[in-house]
Amino acid sequence: MRKDRELSNIEANERRLLQNIKVADLVQVTAFNKDKMTVDVKPLVKREISGAYVSPPPILSVKIAYVPMVAKDVEIKPDIKAGDIGAVVYLDLDSDGAISSGSESQPVSVRLHSGDDAVFVGVIASGL
Repeated sequence: MRKDRELSNIEANERRLLQNIKVADLVQVTAFNKDKMTVDVKPLVKREISGAYVSPPPILSVKIAYVPMVAKDVEIKPDIKAGDIGAVVYLDLDSDGAISSGSESQPVSVRLHSGDDAVFVGVIASGL
Protein backbone atom coordinates (compact mmCIF):
# COMPACT_ATOMS: atom_id res chain seq x y z
CA MET A 1 0.00 0.00 0.00
CA ARG A 2 2.82 2.42 0.91
CA LYS A 3 4.53 1.85 -2.45
CA ASP A 4 1.28 2.69 -4.28
CA ARG A 5 1.00 5.98 -2.39
CA GLU A 6 4.66 6.83 -3.07
CA LEU A 7 4.17 6.10 -6.75
CA SER A 8 1.04 8.27 -6.84
CA ASN A 9 2.94 11.15 -5.21
CA ILE A 10 5.80 10.82 -7.70
CA GLU A 11 3.36 10.80 -10.63
CA ALA A 12 1.47 13.83 -9.25
CA ASN A 13 4.73 15.77 -8.80
CA GLU A 14 5.88 14.84 -12.30
CA ARG A 15 2.53 15.95 -13.75
CA ARG A 16 2.82 19.34 -12.01
CA LEU A 17 6.29 19.83 -13.48
CA LEU A 18 5.15 18.86 -16.98
CA GLN A 19 2.16 21.22 -16.82
CA ASN A 20 4.57 24.16 -16.75
CA ILE A 21 6.39 23.13 -19.93
CA LYS A 22 5.10 24.77 -23.10
CA VAL A 23 5.47 22.57 -26.17
CA ALA A 24 3.12 24.02 -28.79
CA ASP A 25 0.07 26.26 -29.15
CA LEU A 26 -2.75 26.65 -31.63
CA VAL A 27 -2.67 30.33 -32.59
CA GLN A 28 -4.29 32.99 -34.74
CA VAL A 29 -2.07 35.31 -36.75
CA THR A 30 -2.61 38.98 -35.90
CA ALA A 31 0.18 40.39 -38.10
CA PHE A 32 2.64 39.13 -40.74
CA ASN A 33 5.97 40.79 -41.54
CA LYS A 34 6.94 39.43 -44.96
CA ASP A 35 10.36 41.15 -44.96
CA LYS A 36 11.44 39.68 -41.61
CA MET A 37 9.42 36.45 -42.06
CA THR A 38 7.81 36.79 -38.62
CA VAL A 39 4.27 36.76 -37.31
CA ASP A 40 2.54 38.13 -34.25
CA VAL A 41 0.09 35.55 -32.90
CA LYS A 42 -2.61 35.12 -30.28
CA PRO A 43 -2.91 31.69 -28.62
CA LEU A 44 -6.46 30.35 -29.06
CA VAL A 45 -6.75 27.91 -26.16
CA LYS A 46 -7.22 29.46 -22.74
CA ARG A 47 -5.11 28.31 -19.79
CA GLU A 48 -6.37 27.39 -16.36
CA ILE A 49 -4.84 29.46 -13.59
CA SER A 50 -6.11 28.99 -10.03
CA GLY A 51 -9.39 27.49 -11.25
CA ALA A 52 -10.17 30.24 -13.80
CA TYR A 53 -9.58 30.11 -17.55
CA VAL A 54 -7.61 33.08 -18.89
CA SER A 55 -6.43 34.13 -22.33
CA PRO A 56 -2.67 33.77 -22.77
CA PRO A 57 -0.80 36.89 -23.88
CA PRO A 58 0.12 37.39 -27.55
CA ILE A 59 3.47 36.17 -28.83
CA LEU A 60 5.26 38.77 -30.94
CA SER A 61 7.85 38.48 -33.72
CA VAL A 62 7.64 34.70 -34.01
CA LYS A 63 10.04 33.34 -36.63
CA ILE A 64 8.38 31.43 -39.47
CA ALA A 65 9.57 27.96 -40.42
CA TYR A 66 8.93 27.42 -44.11
CA VAL A 67 10.20 25.36 -47.01
CA PRO A 68 11.64 27.73 -49.60
CA MET A 69 10.26 27.08 -53.07
CA VAL A 70 11.89 28.38 -56.21
CA ALA A 71 10.14 28.75 -59.54
CA LYS A 72 12.15 30.13 -62.48
CA ASP A 73 14.84 31.43 -60.09
CA VAL A 74 12.28 33.35 -58.01
CA GLU A 75 11.85 32.37 -54.36
CA ILE A 76 8.21 31.94 -53.38
CA LYS A 77 7.56 32.85 -49.74
CA PRO A 78 4.40 32.01 -47.84
CA ASP A 79 1.54 34.50 -47.93
CA ILE A 80 0.23 34.48 -44.39
CA LYS A 81 -2.66 36.75 -43.48
CA ALA A 82 -4.05 38.15 -40.24
CA GLY A 83 -6.77 35.78 -39.12
CA ASP A 84 -5.00 32.62 -40.33
CA ILE A 85 -4.91 29.78 -37.82
CA GLY A 86 -1.61 27.99 -37.29
CA ALA A 87 0.66 26.35 -34.77
CA VAL A 88 3.76 27.46 -32.92
CA VAL A 89 6.28 25.20 -31.24
CA TYR A 90 8.49 26.33 -28.39
CA LEU A 91 12.11 25.31 -28.83
CA ASP A 92 13.67 23.68 -25.78
CA LEU A 93 16.49 26.21 -25.38
CA ASP A 94 17.35 29.80 -26.26
CA SER A 95 17.77 29.76 -30.04
CA ASP A 96 18.93 33.35 -30.69
CA GLY A 97 22.61 32.55 -31.30
CA ALA A 98 21.98 29.59 -33.59
CA ILE A 99 19.33 31.38 -35.66
CA SER A 100 21.30 34.61 -36.05
CA SER A 101 24.55 32.82 -36.97
CA GLY A 102 23.07 29.89 -38.86
CA SER A 103 25.48 27.58 -37.08
CA GLU A 104 25.87 25.64 -33.86
CA SER A 105 26.07 27.89 -30.80
CA GLN A 106 25.59 27.90 -27.08
CA PRO A 107 22.36 29.35 -25.68
CA VAL A 108 22.83 33.00 -24.72
CA SER A 109 20.34 32.77 -21.84
CA VAL A 110 18.74 30.15 -19.58
CA ARG A 111 15.35 30.36 -21.31
CA LEU A 112 13.45 27.07 -21.60
CA HIS A 113 10.31 26.56 -23.75
CA SER A 114 9.89 30.33 -24.01
CA GLY A 115 7.68 32.36 -26.32
CA ASP A 116 10.93 34.14 -27.25
CA ASP A 117 11.95 30.85 -28.89
CA ALA A 118 8.63 30.08 -30.56
CA VAL A 119 8.58 29.08 -34.24
CA PHE A 120 5.46 29.33 -36.43
CA VAL A 121 5.26 26.04 -38.30
CA GLY A 122 2.37 26.65 -40.63
CA VAL A 123 -1.20 27.50 -41.36
CA ILE A 124 -3.90 24.98 -40.40
CA ALA A 125 -7.20 24.80 -42.29
CA SER A 126 -9.96 25.51 -39.78
CA GLY A 127 -13.68 24.95 -39.89
CA LEU A 128 -13.50 21.80 -41.99
